[in-house]
Amino acid sequence: MKLYQLIYVSKCNSRMSKFELEAILKQSRHFNGIQEITGMLVYDRGHFFQVLEGEYNQVETLFSKIQEDKRHSRVNRIRSDYIPDRFFPDWKMGIYNLEETADLDHFKLRSSLKTFQETNSPEETQNLAKYALQTFINLKENSSAPTA
Repeated sequence: MKLYQLIYVSKCNSRMSKFELEAILKQSRHFNGIQEITGMLVYDRGHFFQVLEGEYNQVETLFSKIQEDKRHSRVNRIRSDYIPDRFFPDWKMGIYNLEETADLDHFKLRSSLKTFQETNSPEETQNLAKYALQTFINLKENSSAPTA
C-alpha cells in the first residue's frame, strides 16, 4: 500500500468545548482504526489543523466527509501527496488543544495557523504547512499521544 498524506485547515462555526473535542477524538480513533488512518488534529480558538495518513481512497473519502461536516467551514486543503512513511504511525488520532498546551511557541504557531486561511501563494502555504507539521512532530517526540 502506498501511503498518502493530506493536511487541511478549517474554521469552526463555534468554539469547541473540551467535551466536544474528546468526543471527536473518541469517534476518530474508532473510525480511523477500522480504516487504518493515522494522524493528528490541532485545535486553537476556533481553528483546526489536521494531518491524515493512510491509503489514498480511505483518506480522500474521510476528507470528503470532513468537508461536509457542519461543525466547520472554510475547509482548505494545504497539502496532499504520497509519503514514504507515516509521521504518526502509532496514533489513530491525536489531538492538541493549543488553548491548554504550554510546550511550544503559541504566538508563532497561531500566526501560522491563521495565515493558512488568508494566504493565496502555494509556496507560502507549503512553507507554513512544513513549519506547523515539524512543530507537532517535535512535540510528538517529546510526549505521549495527546488528548484534548
